[in-house]
Amino acid sequence: MWRKHGDGKNHNPNSGYDNGRTAWNKGLTKEHDPSLKKASETYKAKVKSGEIVPSFLGKHHSKETSERISAKLSVNNKGGKCKWFEYQKKNGTFFNLQGTWEVRFAVVLDKIDPDWIKIGVGKKSHSFEWIDENKQSHSYTPDFYCPNLNKYFEVKGYWWGDDKNKMQQVISQNQNVQIEIVLKKDLEAYEKIWR
Repeated sequence: MWRKHGDGKNHNPNSGYDNGRTAWNKGLTKEHDPSLKKASETYKAKVKSGEIVPSFLGKHHSKETSERISAKLSVNNKGGKCKWFEYQKKNGTFFNLQGTWEVRFAVVLDKIDPDWIKIGVGKKSHSFEWIDENKQSHSYTPDFYCPNLNKYFEVKGYWWGDDKNKMQQVISQNQNVQIEIVLKKDLEAYEKIWR
């Protein structure tokens, strides 16, 4: 309450670290630090024995809360572990691209449609609704849009988790939109054509 509504609204919890000081456990893992390993094992044992009951165990978010969390995470999604690259189009516009495959495809797009854009996650004008097998509603945002082709592109280096099924659902439920999935073989074919 103090942090949200009282004098604590302006409190900086990192004020002690502004001078370069770091947390004692920064970079430590239970694999490398005996005290963290012991704490981890103690916690697991207490959960297993029932001495500690995790606060959210057996509970579930409401549908509204899940949708709100999903929307917030989508807008703030910084992507996975791929490195980000700043890419300058021929017209001087800069975009941040995720991973070398997106950079390689951007070079191709410069030749196919110089007006292409990299879509930011959560951009409503370029996001599409889809419903999963559990009747849950989701929002999907492709990687690129080519206005001259009126076509979207999704660059897929790897299929993570249930991504393949998700993309099948997105495409089948948004048949009025052209979405092309660019896999490794497709990227290489584009690069041969548009050298």
